[in-house]
Amino acid sequence: MHDSRATQPMRVTTDGKNLVSHAGTALLSELADRTGLTEGMSFAMSACGINWHTHNPGVVLTHLAVAMADGADCLADMASLREQAELFGPVASIATAWRAVEATSVFELGAIPQAIATARAKVWKAAPPGESLVLDFDATLVNAYSEKQDATPTYKGSTRSTGESGF
Repeated sequence: MHDSRATQPMRVTTDGKNLVSHAGTALLSELADRTGLTEGMSFAMSACGINWHTHNPGVVLTHLAVAMADGADCLADMASLREQAELFGPVASIATAWRAVEATSVFELGAIPQAIATARAKVWKAAPPGESLVLDFDATLVNAYSEKQDATPTYKGSTRSTGESGF
């Protein structure tokens, strides 16, 4: 079985080498790893009946969640993570990700919220006493020129076809 971390060890440099796109999504994976969510998801999926000899099920589900946070709306969109193995390590194929989704039954659907609650408790315990803890993950809208036919404004008000902001 592969590593039980959804993110590979990384180092931030300013030398312009080894550049990756979607680097902010790695922070979400790292958060899942450090709070124990990835490990909790692995436990939740341990009895689903699949022999996970190649991919850790918690990592598969974490990668799926990170891809969704990055805008994925189908399993094929996990390719954006798969193409950055130096950052995310081995990312499951579409077929393996589908087996993970399909394998979630009554036991797993009950254990996943418990994994999330345990991770939340760990984060809240780390918060300074009497202070609120805010985790604000945001994205920057970057416009790119495109001559797509019938392009419409995005939900943030930009127009993808011209790159002009709608604000």
